Amino acid sequence: MYHDESGTDLAHDRFQLHGILIVPISKFQTSLQLLQNARNGHDGQIHFVKLRENEKSTIATKWLDLFFRELSNYCFYKCMIVDMHSPNFNKDKFATPHLIYNHTAMLAVYSSVAWSLQKYDKVTLSIFSEAMSRTSNDNFEEYLPQELAKRAGNSSKCPQVIIPSEKVVQVNGNPRKVEASLAEHCEFIQLTDILTGAVSQAINAKASQQTKIDLGKLVADWIGDTRMPPWLQDKKLHRRFSVSCYYGNNKFENVPLAILSKNQLPLEKF
Repeated sequence: MYHDESGTDLAHDRFQLHGILIVPISKFQTSLQLLQNARNGHDGQIHFVKLRENEKSTIATKWLDLFFRELSNYCFYKCMIVDMHSPNFNKDKFATPHLIYNHTAMLAVYSSVAWSLQKYDKVTLSIFSEAMSRTSNDNFEEYLPQELAKRAGNSSKCPQVIIPSEKVVQVNGNPRKVEASLAEHCEFIQLTDILTGAVSQAINAKASQQTKIDLGKLVADWIGDTRMPPWLQDKKLHRRFSVSCYYGNNKFENVPLAILSKNQLPLEKF
């Protein structure tokens, strides 16, 4: 399981996003090979924020196409968006920003397991997250697996979760800097970042680079399709790709897709 986030500036960002990618161990090498083949020899970091009209944008586009056409047949992606401006989301109960981050990340991980792995009675998970600087009192690495196991164990809607490692494994997201033992996991961290960045663009529509706009529109189309009843969906992404917005007090609603209305021509008046 891989985790990445977007929108963590509480002073400016309305939406905090946590993206979760689940890759079955039986499909790990197959999925990895597909991602690496799409690189066509390029060994640099594929990061949504840094995408421009260049080779990295081409790879990111290929990766999303790979996810849609192949990886989503056996891998699962869920993004949970938290509306930080919602009156139902009580930020005041968290003493520091990192406690909000840890709590919302845990909710996203739990939701991904409950939604995408619902048919299983028991699952074993290793959790990887992109490495970032944290304060000395930040217990993210221990909190996430402990709270996930506890919440899953108390829920009839989620399989039992077994976590071999007591800590989240933090992975450098740059393949040129990651330690050799984590290099393969770095590839999936980057894919999670591209998926989550595209979802962020779909709901925020802040980017000016055409590649980011195109990827945001692509993912907005997936989101729109998954909001339909399963029997009316065309893209076969039910429980394999999911985006939900949490407004607090166990309230989930569909967040507007700003990218679909941005730059549209006004209706002509007759």
